Amino acid sequence: MKKIALIMDGWKRFFTYAWPAGILQRIRASAEDINLYIFSSSGDWSWDADYNIGEYNIYKLPDLNDFDGIVMDVNNIRYPNIIDEIAELVRKTGKPAISISNKLPGFYYVGIDNHTSMTTMIDHLYTVHNCRRFWFIMGPKTNYENNIRTNALKEFLHEHHLDYKESDFYFESYEFSCGYRGFIYMVSHLAKDGQLPDAVMCASDNIAVGVLDAADKLGYTVPDDFCVTGFDNFDKAAFYSPKVTTVGYIREDVGYLCADLLIRIWSGQPVEQYNYAESKYVYWDSCGCKNDTAVDQNEHSKGQILYEIETIDFEEQVLGLEYALLNCTSVSEISACIPACIPAFQCDAMYIVLDEHINDFRRDLNYYNQNLIDDEKFHVSGYPESMSVEFAYDMKEGTTSKTHTINSLFPTFDSSQESGMDYLFMPLHFRQYTIGYFVIRNAVYLMEKQYLFKVLNVLISAMRNLYEKEKLEYMNRMLADMNVKDAMTGLYNRLGFQKLVCSLFDAKKHAGENLLILFVDMDRLKYINDNFGHDYGDNAIQIIASAIMSHCGKHDIPVRNGGDEFIIVRESIQQEEYEAMIHSMREEVAKKAFEQNLPFELTFSVGAVYTDMTTDKTLDDYIRIADETMYAEKTRKKANRI
Repeated sequence: MKKIALIMDGWKRFFTYAWPAGILQRIRASAEDINLYIFSSSGDWSWDADYNIGEYNIYKLPDLNDFDGIVMDVNNIRYPNIIDEIAELVRKTGKPAISISNKLPGFYYVGIDNHTSMTTMIDHLYTVHNCRRFWFIMGPKTNYENNIRTNALKEFLHEHHLDYKESDFYFESYEFSCGYRGFIYMVSHLAKDGQLPDAVMCASDNIAVGVLDAADKLGYTVPDDFCVTGFDNFDKAAFYSPKVTTVGYIREDVGYLCADLLIRIWSGQPVEQYNYAESKYVYWDSCGCKNDTAVDQNEHSKGQILYEIETIDFEEQVLGLEYALLNCTSVSEISACIPACIPAFQCDAMYIVLDEHINDFRRDLNYYNQNLIDDEKFHVSGYPESMSVEFAYDMKEGTTSKTHTINSLFPTFDSSQESGMDYLFMPLHFRQYTIGYFVIRNAVYLMEKQYLFKVLNVLISAMRNLYEKEKLEYMNRMLADMNVKDAMTGLYNRLGFQKLVCSLFDAKKHAGENLLILFVDMDRLKYINDNFGHDYGDNAIQIIASAIMSHCGKHDIPVRNGGDEFIIVRESIQQEEYEAMIHSMREEVAKKAFEQNLPFELTFSVGAVYTDMTTDKTLDDYIRIADETMYAEKTRKKANRI
């Protein structure tokens, strides 16, 4: 079984589904024994740097050495360092790798010939429509394709001795708003005495539609006042009025070419470094051309209506999910709400894999730990070696509610022998803090319909709200515990002793049930403080307190009585169990002292007493007896040292 890794950015973009769709077309066309694994982010859609860190971390999830070929679509990432990091990770594998739409050194290239396409378009305006003065509204300066298109235009202007200024180029994004704002800006700054260009060339159809809308609002008529061209050949080019002159390609062809290229490389066939999808030039109304190509407006409108109906239905499903999640009190409850939406997802399998720290606040803790409220326990770079599968759904097996821990990339399906499958991996994070990832098998439908963003946002918001709620509850608990717990050790203090132990003793006496009371005292604290300092002394106290805590059950009451004295009150147990517990505590203390390379021997003495509730002895009586027993052991130790 061959495996292809597709690293891509922008699953919110409606056309990026075409890459995996095309790859799968090639795999399935000849029944190749290949599966596709997609690692996708949406970092380019946010200006929040911390959010983007969380998104782009998904690229560090897989070990790329495990794959036979790698495809990268990172052209829309506006952070050059991220692209460089991905390229370096891929380069280190030594596996055949393809870059889509961005000619990165050392990799094969598949995409459109942006230079030739843009040169052909401006030459059409120059030759056919006698255009000599141009405005250019382009995409982001950091985008590779945009730079190639821009350079092609400048080269043409230079070769044809056409004057231009850098101010004739407006850079922003590939979106509608760029065209709208860009045109209004250029009219206000460049149109002296009402002089307009012969043509406005746009780096995308989205931009072109924005220009046309702004021009209409300003009272201009296209193409009478000037020509407008786009790029991409999206549906909006054919169905806007006026129809937009554009150039594009069948986007699935790019994915198909990628898979075909890898298959030929694996079989030892010669391949080209640069591989281009066929460009398609469409000259429409916006440049003044007459095109006999028929467009079915009615069919398009019907498709739009059906899409809206489908979208509304899906959004209702997601809204229902969001409402249900509001009442969830745990991650497991969140997971239990998801199956109701699965039919709308149209996928074969779905998994939610989380950092086990997400459940820290749900764990049965007997004392508070200040570090628990520190989000830095989550990874910012990479993923934990061990993670928890909190939700698992497989069409063949149904929903699995029982969580399990994994130490690999794949929750359950890594041993699957079924070929021609796609697996989509997406990040789950609280801004820069990674909490896990989301996996879907057969995800092309969700990618095509642009539904993934909505689904993930709902899930992440629910988890974040739950996490913050539990954090708040835990902090409130901490505040309450501060009155009854010792700040240094987390054990109960004297006030806690009075509130808990005294009431427990009275309840057990009334019920006629006995208790085991242990009095623990650290050996030679004064010697340690005098010879090594109080920091060493405090650390030694914390080590013993930690050993006490780790050997106490849910119903036991561990107390720091003061200084280096501790009291443990627990249910009555057999003497053999008690002795085994003390032996284990001594081993833990010795082990931690050794690991920390303490310059002294760390030990403690213990006294124990079983209560007899048939007598009239008080709690203080039993504490005194346990203390005396402990002191007797300490005295024997001193005598042995002498």
